[in-house]
Amino acid sequence: MNWKLFAGQTFHKIEQLAIKSNSSFVNKNYPYRRNFAFDLKRMLDTPQVIFDVGAFVGDLSLEFHQHFKTATIYSFEPVLQSFNKLKSATRGIEQINSYNQALGEKVETIKIPLFSEASITTLRESNYNSLPISFEEINVTRLDHFVAENKISKIDILKIDVEGYEFEVLRGAGDFLSKISCIITEVGYSRCNTKTHFSDMDRFMEENGFSLLNIYELRPAYNDRTKLFYSNNVYIKTGN
Repeated sequence: MNWKLFAGQTFHKIEQLAIKSNSSFVNKNYPYRRNFAFDLKRMLDTPQVIFDVGAFVGDLSLEFHQHFKTATIYSFEPVLQSFNKLKSATRGIEQINSYNQALGEKVETIKIPLFSEASITTLRESNYNSLPISFEEINVTRLDHFVAENKISKIDILKIDVEGYEFEVLRGAGDFLSKISCIITEVGYSRCNTKTHFSDMDRFMEENGFSLLNIYELRPAYNDRTKLFYSNNVYIKTGN
């Protein structure tokens, strides 16, 4: 194994053990801007409602549950194979509710391509070099419809990782966007179909009363490591 990879994996494991220890020393001294879920635990009042949109196999839903034991978590994953893994990973945790559907701007059923690398699946027309291995029909609903049907009056944390479909999710919130306290979203730093550009997202957030709190997990471009590819950015409602 490459020694840099081994060192990185070892350091990550030590970090995770430190975070899970819940010690006052770690809570006070662990550096900010390394783990957004842990940072939110230290900065926010106890969240009660969390949406994980693009939950994939449930890793972040489980991390949210680790930090916010009493929060009700709604996890959305439209691809059936990933959804089944999500259900398996969260089985027995009554605070995590999983839904085999996407959130978007319209209520509809659409057919999307599936790739061998499941994490790159997108509802947007993509320009991946690889060919899809199959196609799958998925159900899409609007966020404002979902909260109305489930009698949800606010969302404390909305996390979105949907490979370029972020604006569709946000527009599907309608007026309910004003009742969301914190939004975590992936953004890109070059123009492509599968990443919402940082400047566009930042403008949208500012226009809707959100401000950038922190930037996490900055990743370089695969073909040019001197350039940024994407990051996960945390926005909070102005005044929170």
